[in-house]
Amino acid sequence: MRITKLFILLILITSCSNSSEQDNNNTPEVEILKNIKTLNNNKHKTPIINFKKFANSGADKSITLSKKNIASSLTKAKEYKYCIITVGTHTIVKVLDLKNCKQSGSWGTCMPLAEGYIKKGALKYKKDFINNIIGLPDNQDRTMYLFN
Repeated sequence: MRITKLFILLILITSCSNSSEQDNNNTPEVEILKNIKTLNNNKHKTPIINFKKFANSGADKSITLSKKNIASSLTKAKEYKYCIITVGTHTIVKVLDLKNCKQSGSWGTCMPLAEGYIKKGALKYKKDFINNIIGLPDNQDRTMYLFN
């Protein structure tokens, strides 16, 4: 009888720890990796800032983007499942297709198709090539977060 109770207790402890791990994998920030449109459903007032906090500790790799390193960074992104780029605290894009790209004169490389949000008061959805979402190369903080 005592062994049965211990066995049941062990099963309960194991199932509780597994469900908490699953809950951590379904945070709003993780959902953004899968579908950027969930950012608009986020109840937080600062979803882009919250994503950046998550990404700074959770991304497999992060790269500060500039005109000099954008081409090599996009090549590196091909090794990862998800590529998210933020500009300051006002823009976030998810690269959809690294092969579907359009040459950008200002960035000097082929810029891939992406979708994301620009915060202008409210979040404004945009699907376009990333150069048309992240703007011209300048001194703004642009960070690429790579996840597997």
